[in-house]
Amino acid sequence: MRIGPGLCAAVATVALLATAPSGAAADPVADFYVPPASFETASPGEVLRTAPSVAAIVPHTPAALDATVTRVMYRSTKATGGPVAVVGTVLVPTQAWTGPGARPTVVLGPGTQGMGDQCAPSKLMTFGQEYEYIHIAPMLARGYAVAVTDYEGLGTPGVHPYLNRESQGRAMLDLARATRSAEHLGLAPDGPIAFWGYSQGGMASASAAELAASYAPELPVVGAVAGSPPADLADLAVVGDGSLLSGGIGWVVNGFVAAYPEHAPTLLAAFDPAGLDILRRAETACVYDALSLNPFGQTSTYTVDGRPIAAHLGEEPWASLVAEQQLGNRIPSVPVFVAQSAGDDFVLVDGVDTMVDKWCSGGADVTYRRYDLPPVFTKTGTSHLMGMFPALVEGLDWMGNRFSGEDAGDGCVVSDPV
Repeated sequence: MRIGPGLCAAVATVALLATAPSGAAADPVADFYVPPASFETASPGEVLRTAPSVAAIVPHTPAALDATVTRVMYRSTKATGGPVAVVGTVLVPTQAWTGPGARPTVVLGPGTQGMGDQCAPSKLMTFGQEYEYIHIAPMLARGYAVAVTDYEGLGTPGVHPYLNRESQGRAMLDLARATRSAEHLGLAPDGPIAFWGYSQGGMASASAAELAASYAPELPVVGAVAGSPPADLADLAVVGDGSLLSGGIGWVVNGFVAAYPEHAPTLLAAFDPAGLDILRRAETACVYDALSLNPFGQTSTYTVDGRPIAAHLGEEPWASLVAEQQLGNRIPSVPVFVAQSAGDDFVLVDGVDTMVDKWCSGGADVTYRRYDLPPVFTKTGTSHLMGMFPALVEGLDWMGNRFSGEDAGDGCVVSDPV
């Protein structure tokens, strides 16, 4: 089967970006994404509605994954606090679970999708355009149920608060709750749960691990896999500048404005007309549209004072908002597997090292695999993509051991692959 393995969290290849359509087909269930009024009073994780869906694996063909697929709208907590309706997709393998205990569920945070409503994973899956199948397919093959969140603001009203730590972590935790309460999905309330993600998804998975004890302590979480998590957005401002995804600055800034509207005038005042234009276009663009968002452009051409965005991050309110998204300042209560390539050109290894050091100092149980992969085609995302493959192989084995009840061990294990 052809699963566009390209861009797992930020970008993959120019060919994929150029050929993958961006919401070209009409959404047959548009009304599903309009939240009912009841979401305002619903509890976190409460299911608001469900509908059958499909997970096409080849665009424009009926070929689909061997699973029962259900689109789920559930209540979560938005970046600014208060209720928000989020959509996710739950895939349950058709074959019976033959492992010990109840069937496990993997809650998956997707890599970067973009910001337009048409970019929601629950929509892209129906057209065979969701690159996260490279993770989903082997999980289903192992018999795990897989629940994929769209995150806040993708497909549903409002702007997606891209790379917002709390919003993403809560979306993961509340989808886990939703899989327990939707009885027709056939998942046992006490079935083990794990979190998974790479790049933006790695950040979401790491955040869910950090928030689990305080936000959803009742969930039977056995661990989290966080591949190449953007642990510090200040790093992204440096490596993203002049890259294939340089237009992604629009997603980051629009996400800040959505999450912290009280700071919108100050944040937007930094941008000149060209900068405001890239913000406007990014708000309706998917990651597949990266070639239309000024690839390899310099952010210094977007600012009024001619300084790159990275130079603004030491000033308020930028500094506080970036600091709020940092991973590592809260200690996970569940074991975590972290995977990171030393040569990653989109997520700097130093930031991930710092996150792991903080977790280890706080007593977390962490297995950290630091891959000694060299930089390749820097600023294209190729090196970022390369780290995904060993992370997938080792992460699946690590997660399988957690689901089988094997102890992850105490403390931190930091090692390079053989």
